[in-house]
Amino acid sequence: MSVLQEGQILVGPSFNEPMRVETIRQRGNGAWTIGVVGIRSEQFRRVVLTEADLTSMRILGSVASYQGDGALLRLGIQAYSLGIAYEFDPYFGLSISRVDPLLHQLEAVYDYLLKLACHTSSKLAMIRDSAAQPWQPVKKVQHYTLDSSKLPKEGR
Repeated sequence: MSVLQEGQILVGPSFNEPMRVETIRQRGNGAWTIGVVGIRSEQFRRVVLTEADLTSMRILGSVASYQGDGALLRLGIQAYSLGIAYEFDPYFGLSISRVDPLLHQLEAVYDYLLKLACHTSSKLAMIRDSAAQPWQPVKKVQHYTLDSSKLPKEGR
């Protein structure tokens, strides 16, 4: 079992997708409890495999490849860090820009306009959702007129 290591990929009839080995624990003579994660589904499973099971599987190495696009990696990391930074400082976009707004401009944008935009977009979503509903026919309303001659004398 020294061949199987954490990080390797298992492909075989026991799994419906390639599985990445996360944990390995020896269970007894010739059997191991292995924690695996599906490559596509990202679901964790714990399975018991024997030597016979392992011989029917293909074991792929876990060689790291650095052949990716570095510019895309940098862009993704920057986008992620901006998203995290906004959670702690809503003015973060301004703090890293070269703009020095005045206080009344900050108040106008962050206290009024952005809240108005959020409120307006939620109203537009409600209008859009109600427009998607099938139209209901309007029921006719009957109008009554009051004839004062039919009222009792004391009611006039």
